[in-house]
Amino acid sequence: MKLFIWIIFSALILIGCAHTESSLKDQGMQNSLQGVATKGEETSKYAIKKSIIERPSAKGEKDIMEDATKEIKKAISISGFEYAPKEFFELLIIYLEMQNAYIDRDLEGLGALKDIFYAKVKKTQKLTVQGKENRLERLRKEIELKKQQIQKQGEDTTFEIYPTIYVVKEGDTLPSIAARHEIYNDSYMWPLIYKANRDQIKDPQIIYPGQDLKVPRDMSIEEIIGARREAGAPEPEKLPKDAFMPRR
Repeated sequence: MKLFIWIIFSALILIGCAHTESSLKDQGMQNSLQGVATKGEETSKYAIKKSIIERPSAKGEKDIMEDATKEIKKAISISGFEYAPKEFFELLIIYLEMQNAYIDRDLEGLGALKDIFYAKVKKTQKLTVQGKENRLERLRKEIELKKQQIQKQGEDTTFEIYPTIYVVKEGDTLPSIAARHEIYNDSYMWPLIYKANRDQIKDPQIIYPGQDLKVPRDMSIEEIIGARREAGAPEPEKLPKDAFMPRR
């Protein structure tokens, strides 16, 4: 399914680029022909060269489209098409409309579509987070039911089961996630989460709603102390009393 979505998205990008390139070439050619008619051969050569290396659209418009492309990629990476299919495909349609406005140099239209686009991004992220949380809650209930069944058989169930996946919510940061009771109960242990998710976190200060972050559980005390030292803990070797400790 994700491959299919990438194909659709890639097609949208290619269509937009093709139309943009065509539009730019046509405008550049018109400028060059006008140069021949009014300013002579040398001036027209300069106009041709200038039309090739310059993009007539404002940098702001380009930034809007580049940022929108990043948001589409994020929506795909968090499987928004699976948890919020209606909103996700509406997002793609709005993105295509933004491409058309960009090509047509419709600044007012592009600005209006941008607002609609980001409202839809937030809704897609919100529904995706809700869907993933519901999935995890079902898993937690299944685990609790299993514990009760084991308890009825007289076996030890005093152990606590900690989550190994955390779904990022709006406003979360790596330290705030690490500080959660069910995660590590210690904000200084956030580097453990960062290192376990380097495939999707390039900058530890930038995470976004809907991401599924792996929460390492099988680590040594030395690794915990190293993470606390990296995070700037005042006394990295002195672990908080209620902080998570691996069973070893």
